Amino acid sequence: MKEFIKNNKVTYNLMSFTAFKTLLIFSLLIEAPRSYEDIINYFQNHDFINEKISIDTIRVYINSLKRAGCIITKTKRAEGSKFVLQSHPFELTINDEQILALSKAYKAIAKTLDITELVLFEKFLRNISNNINNPKLADTLNNISIISGINLNLLEDLLACCRRKNQISLTYNSPRSQKKVLEIICDKIGFENGKLYLYGTSLNYKQATYLSIYRIICINEIKLIKDENIIIEDIKIKYEIKANSLELQLKEYEKLLSTEDSKTTIEACHSNKFMLIQRILSFGSACTVIEPKNFRAEIIETLKEMRAGY
Repeated sequence: MKEFIKNNKVTYNLMSFTAFKTLLIFSLLIEAPRSYEDIINYFQNHDFINEKISIDTIRVYINSLKRAGCIITKTKRAEGSKFVLQSHPFELTINDEQILALSKAYKAIAKTLDITELVLFEKFLRNISNNINNPKLADTLNNISIISGINLNLLEDLLACCRRKNQISLTYNSPRSQKKVLEIICDKIGFENGKLYLYGTSLNYKQATYLSIYRIICINEIKLIKDENIIIEDIKIKYEIKANSLELQLKEYEKLLSTEDSKTTIEACHSNKFMLIQRILSFGSACTVIEPKNFRAEIIETLKEMRAGY
């Protein structure tokens, strides 16, 4: 201790190398099953140890771990004769009440986070789950997660592309045409009706688009040079809603024109016709399209087809 206080350095003389080597083997077995050869090679290349230890010595360390409460088995020779750490007394535990409390905390916290923070929070919880021997925790987290089923590494890559406004090529599992390759200039990622979407500009269809994150399979390429010559034509419509403006949550592409006699008039401008149609249909019978006439006619035809389907 005096030597450490004086020099502030860890040296060979300051260590209980028996305990140190035992803990090193313990950490190796937590990561994965290990053979005698794996352990010997690790010690030979270790910064502090840097020496070859015998198989008999390794057996002593393994037996020490067993006496401390570790359950360690060994695979067959055909499987590499590796030591497997089945369980140990230092494992984190969590009971049903604590899982319920964690579930409530998640629901309260997740609503306040942006997507980037939410990904970090989810990774943190999944890391805890992976290190706790209770499958109920993993099942609970999957059930309450608002981004369950999404590849978090892919989501992080998409968030980075949105920050840089990258033009990317991606593979998308379309519900109609199955897998297809799309080129998108990324804009943002956000929730819509409880589902997560990638918003951007589609170079395939020359219009604004939004894609379900759940259906994006992978990013194929991030383009080094962005196509700046794409021409997008917006569609401008005007519609009336039987509702007070205070009850209406406007989208970023909408503008409030007037409110009188419990009727609100809205102007919307967007390049994606499908998105505008979905917006109109979401209001049900409370909405009437005023102009243009061709868009009004298309809404009426869509409603007739929906009625015929039912």
